[in-house]
Amino acid sequence: MRRKWMSAAAAALLAAGLVCGCANPQKEGVEALEEGNYEEAEARFSELTEKGGKEGAAGYRGLGMVYYETEEYQKALEAFETAAESGIRPDVQMYNLMAVCAIQTEQYGPALEYIRSGLALADSASADEQPSEELIREMKFNEIVCCERQADWSGAKQKVTEYLEAYPDDEAAQKEAEFLATR
Repeated sequence: MRRKWMSAAAAALLAAGLVCGCANPQKEGVEALEEGNYEEAEARFSELTEKGGKEGAAGYRGLGMVYYETEEYQKALEAFETAAESGIRPDVQMYNLMAVCAIQTEQYGPALEYIRSGLALADSASADEQPSEELIREMKFNEIVCCERQADWSGAKQKVTEYLEAYPDDEAAQKEAEFLATR
């Protein structure tokens, strides 16, 4: 499932590079990322960051993807945040990646903010920009996890109830609901 999203994210990263005219190192970085050659991808995206501007921002987003794939979640989160600060407008996919990185580093408050920003963006997206239902589902489940990890039991209960209305066959969510009923 994650690979599918990474391919979509890599394609978006490449398209952004073609628009801003920084296709060479970016294209090479995306190709290396897709091939699993993370050292080469890191080198190409680092090269872009040195250029600054839109190219630099795209480089930081690429580095975030590299670090995400290599499970260096704190570095990935920092790279994604720098990309956003440098001019990359986060999409739903990027918000999800940022949220997962924050969850992996036990930063549940920021993770919840990223999830909610991503879900709000998805709600306002045009029909041709709608993220996959799998992505939305993952974000909604992670929203429950974040509420739970922050001991926001009423928030977690509300979110799991909403989640199960949309996805009644999700066994993991059913177990979460059972657990939360004891809180």
